[in-house]
Amino acid sequence: MPNNLRASSKKAAILLKNVNYDALFLNVPREFGWLVDELASGAPYEQFIEKVRQLSVLRESIVSWEYKFKPIFLAIRGLKLKKSDLKIICYRESAFENLSTGIAEEIATLILRVSITGKVDVNEWRSIISKVISGFSILISNECNYILETWIENCRERKTICFLDYPAKRLVKRARELGIRATLRCVLTPYIFTPLEVLLREFIMASERRFYISNARIEKLIRMHTEFIRNYILTSDCYDEAYFRWLRDGHYKQY
Repeated sequence: MPNNLRASSKKAAILLKNVNYDALFLNVPREFGWLVDELASGAPYEQFIEKVRQLSVLRESIVSWEYKFKPIFLAIRGLKLKKSDLKIICYRESAFENLSTGIAEEIATLILRVSITGKVDVNEWRSIISKVISGFSILISNECNYILETWIENCRERKTICFLDYPAKRLVKRARELGIRATLRCVLTPYIFTPLEVLLREFIMASERRFYISNARIEKLIRMHTEFIRNYILTSDCYDEAYFRWLRDGHYKQY
């Protein structure tokens, strides 16, 4: 499920309404578990969001967070009135959210520098990308363990949906190794990666397959991402508008 697109959350919300399941794992902070249970039991959505705000758990703006998740939360509201035995698990730990926000701030600073100076400091970008990959690799591994351990302890034999905002192959592989029947489904297809997402994926592949990404390749993708921010993100009312305008203009074909 692409991390920033409301379109993917809308697809996920449709899935929740049309598929039979007994347990749901959500990529939202664990501290919100009781609030999501209240929402699923019919609590007003506005009350839910106000309590989320009062908890002060989120490092990112609640506006941007709600933008991504609102369709899913609206689909969840009242679900337990129809499925009283439904289990909902919020599995995201605060360290994941903290790293995501911190990295986003660092990348925004570097993008601004490229936009102002016109220069790409390749070494800085290599450093931040390595930091992203190493930091999230540990957190994703921990999160996968938590999801599987929680499922085995609380949801065994239940038909389960688990929403992920990062590649799910690691979780699916571990589940199958434990004898759990697991399938992978992308809610938004086809999804075209942004330039920065392409660069991150190439660095991961380079690490796994031991090949080198040239400075020229890094500079090209960073310049493309800077243009995506400047010409689309900053000139659009929301991320979805920016992304789909960029997609229609076909800049990804330059990869």
